[in-house]
Amino acid sequence: MKYIRGMYVSLVLIILVILVNTTFFDSEYSGIATFACLGLFIIVTAFINAKQLKISNVKKNLKLTGAIVK
Repeated sequence: MKYIRGMYVSLVLIILVILVNTTFFDSEYSGIATFACLGLFIIVTAFINAKQLKISNVKKNLKLTGAIVK
């Protein structure tokens, strides 16, 4: 559940970047804002995927050793 919350936080940050760009800068820096949004999305997605992969590997290793996995 915390990973979904992290994606929502990144979505809010992306929307905030776009809002600040259009409101305060009158879309003057749209390229920079788009680059920042893309970078934020890639970083958060990579972080969440790495965490999910780590959890998946731990569960897989527990199954191989015979431990009980919920």
